[in-house]
Amino acid sequence: MFATLRQFMPSRFHSAWQGICLFCRQPTAQPLLCRYCAEELPLLDHHCRLCGTPLAGGNDICSHCLLQPPEWDFLHILADFQFPLTGLIHQLKYQHKLLPAALFGRMLAELYPADEPKPEVILPVPLHWRRQWSRGYNQAQEIARPITQQLNIPCNNRLLMRTRATKVQAGLSRELRQTNLNNAFIIKPHTYQHIALLDDVVTTGVTVTTLVRLLKESGCRRVDVWAICRTQLRGE
Repeated sequence: MFATLRQFMPSRFHSAWQGICLFCRQPTAQPLLCRYCAEELPLLDHHCRLCGTPLAGGNDICSHCLLQPPEWDFLHILADFQFPLTGLIHQLKYQHKLLPAALFGRMLAELYPADEPKPEVILPVPLHWRRQWSRGYNQAQEIARPITQQLNIPCNNRLLMRTRATKVQAGLSRELRQTNLNNAFIIKPHTYQHIALLDDVVTTGVTVTTLVRLLKESGCRRVDVWAICRTQLRGE
């Protein structure tokens, strides 16, 4: 993973950041992530393929998801929402720092299971144009860049559109999140059968569930959800 990170970094950052770890800020021979921090990151090991709950034994779906499966078909995440990942996610979303997107996107590509079929396309969760204009970018689109290059999966930033400027989801209850997203998205005609929906963090799952339903109603057979982290989806 280390040797090829450099090609996904903005060129203006090469000299300044190729020898600095984003987590510990210590010099490193590798770009963005030192070997020590890489070994210490709380990445998920054996977990439910649908919700990310840690599992013991050979099962790949937890008992809860067997009884009440989510709308999506596969969840690809790096870790639970916890330190030290939370700090870099906050920098990416609210401090206009894009290097975490290069690192997280590369990690999602490198850690994609070899036995899972690759989706035809990656769809970043869209922001309303006002929020994207204010922020200057869509963080999910930035995470997608190294994934498309590494896995050779195209990214479509135009298929999904957020048509209504909703309230920020953070801090809202699950019920309010759902109400907040009513009629907030539209989808253009397409022929995709297997899609990866990409977001930064899956919190209650309301946003991605809304989009997964929309995509399946449009004719898509399989929709996977990709993200850096998930919070506790069921109050575990």
